[in-house]
Amino acid sequence: MKEIIKSIIIEQIPSGMIFDTHAIIEYLLQKHSDIYLENYEGKTSTELYHSYISQVISAIAKEEKIIERIIGDSWSLTIHKTFGKCACWKKVA
Repeated sequence: MKEIIKSIIIEQIPSGMIFDTHAIIEYLLQKHSDIYLENYEGKTSTELYHSYISQVISAIAKEEKIIERIIGDSWSLTIHKTFGKCACWKKVA
């Protein structure tokens, strides 16, 4: 999961752009649904799984230095088509 999320960030998000976890989740669902579903196994809820994805993005930010966490959160559309608070990052490389 970490490698596919890293490749999404590197290949799909232009440098200088701000994105949130919901954007990565949506891209996973659209382009890598099998990987999304395989990694969901064992998680107790969608909310916990999406929190896990956010933690993976945070790990990439710490290890790779290609993104940085933005202070504050976004208010964006979830996969359930409701709005929710979401962590966001800026691509710096």
